[in-house]
Formats: sequence, structure tokens, C-alpha cells
Amino acid sequence: MKPVVVFDAYGTLFDVDRLVERAEAVAPGRGAEVVRLWRAKQLEYTWLRSLMGRYEDFWAVTRASLEFACEALDRSLSGPARDRLLEEFLRVPAFPDAPPALSQLCARGVRCCVFSNGTRAMVEAAVSSAGLGAYVDAVLSVDDEVRVYKPHPAAYAYVCRRLGIQPPQALFVSSNGFDVAGAAAYGFPTAWVNRRRLPAERLGATPVLVVQDLLQLAAAWV
Repeated sequence: MKPVVVFDAYGTLFDVDRLVERAEAVAPGRGAEVVRLWRAKQLEYTWLRSLMGRYEDFWAVTRASLEFACEALDRSLSGPARDRLLEEFLRVPAFPDAPPALSQLCARGVRCCVFSNGTRAMVEAAVSSAGLGAYVDAVLSVDDEVRVYKPHPAAYAYVCRRLGIQPPQALFVSSNGFDVAGAAAYGFPTAWVNRRRLPAERLGATPVLVVQDLLQLAAAWV
């Protein structure tokens, strides 16, 4: 059986901060604030919807969180402007380290998979746009079957069912501390890509590997 690495998508493979330039076009001088609040609300709404048992897919969550961010910052958007910015999530760029790191892992016989809160259509579009398709063996989404967001244990259980593995048989990689904690609590060995040099989350789950980028991960993990 090939070794398996499961990657989170947004913030791990794809650089959401690169949306700031597009946001500047609709909120001059406040693009960074829009993206920061948009992303924060996007995550918050996934957690709240999971707790409330009121699932909506990630595309709907992303739209709602963008609308909230713009209204909170007093930057009203027309429907077409909102949709143009929303659609940037379909082609959000990969971090520069992602293609070479995944290429190195694939060359060593590693099965690279992506598991995201994003819908399959969103993630597949981003994978294709970023040129990662040659390295990604499978794209998995909570929207496929689970319909509850990470870090709920059911989300990580779905990965195991779909890939036909037990948690110790895959390395779970994320830049998001809550995701690392959730995957580790479920039983995955985890790698935290600490791009922002943040302190560890106090959630009682420790990654087996902490790196600053994906190239360090590829070099450190066999």
C-alpha cells in the first residue's frame, strides 16, 4: 500500500491572502480587512453550523461570510461585484512551495490527497487552476457525504472510509491549528505547517511534525 498524505486545502495548499488584491478592487484601501474578516467569518460559520446542526455547503457559507464582511466594514457590493470576488475562490493561487513539495512526494511514491471543508467543485477548480492536478490522487469534501465541518470527528472518519485506511496509515497536514487538533484527536499523525509562526493551540492534541512550509514537510517526512 502506498504511503498516504492528506492535505487541507485553504491556507495549506492555497494562499487565501492572495485574494486581497481582488478585494482592493471593490474596497479600495480596505481589501486586507475584507479578506481577513471574510476568512474569519467563513471558519466561524462552519463551526456554528456544525454545532447548530444546520449545514449549508461551503460555497453558501463563503458567500454569506463575504456579505457579512463587506457590510461590517461599510463596503456594500452589487450582486455582480460580490459574485466576481466570490468566484476568486475557484482560482485561489497555490503557495509557491506547494507544487514542488507535492511533486517530490509523488516521486517517492506517496499518494497525495486533499480533504477540505470546501465543496468538491470549489477544490477541484482550485487544484486545476493552480496546476496541482498531476500530483493530487483524490479530492475529498465534507459536502460529499458527511455534511458536517471539520474539526468534527465525523469529517475525519469520512476520510478513512473513502481512502480505505485507518488513521495511523496517513499523515494529515494542515496549516490550521484547529484542523491539526481535530485530526490528531481522531487518531491521525499530523503535521502542522505553521506558516504564520503562531503558538500551538491549547487543544490537547500535539502534531508529530511542525514545519514552516511544505518543502520542509517533503524533506522531513518519508
